[in-house]
Amino acid sequence: MKKRAIVFCAHSDDEAVGCSGTMLRLIDEGYYITKVVFSCGEMSHPHLKRKVATKQRIQETEEISKKYGIQNTVFFNLTDSKLKKEVSSKQIEEKIHSIFKKQRPEKIFIPSAHDPHPDHRTVHKTITGFLKIEKCKCEILCYEVWNLTEKSLPSVYVDITKYYQKKLQMMRDFQSQWLSMYILLIPVRLRSRRYGKKIDTKYAEKFYKLQ
Repeated sequence: MKKRAIVFCAHSDDEAVGCSGTMLRLIDEGYYITKVVFSCGEMSHPHLKRKVATKQRIQETEEISKKYGIQNTVFFNLTDSKLKKEVSSKQIEEKIHSIFKKQRPEKIFIPSAHDPHPDHRTVHKTITGFLKIEKCKCEILCYEVWNLTEKSLPSVYVDITKYYQKKLQMMRDFQSQWLSMYILLIPVRLRSRRYGKKIDTKYAEKFYKLQ
């Protein structure tokens, strides 16, 4: 039976920035990856109607998932920038429970609790709250998007040298988000090199381990 991992994202491009190198490595190691997207990030297209922007982001995300071997992508379709209000009213816990029951993951990836984006913090709080109730024993790793340090948590570094160029290409593939991806490419490059030095390799990703 394949090992399984779940990647939780506030928006459909978050994992490309925070953990795509590690995710690609796990896929090569035989993991079945489920990507859960809380919101399609439709607010990044204010000139489009929400329905049109959402459809565009879903199509883009599914194409990228297929290209890179992400086997299962789930969309909650919550409203961008309103996750805190909607996570309880949309019965999200039931959906999360269903995903965990079906996948039984060895690893899960979630955004950092200290990320400056409120939607990222909401996903972190929602998933960690669920895991406390369910008493899940899987490995929980927090990834960086906008890069704020959590000094109180142990750090885990993963060698992504083999997957570094694919990680950058995945970021570029989110063409609907070209501006934010362009802004993030430079810090991602710098972080990858800096974290690589921590484990004597060329490029690495850093995670904060909750359990």
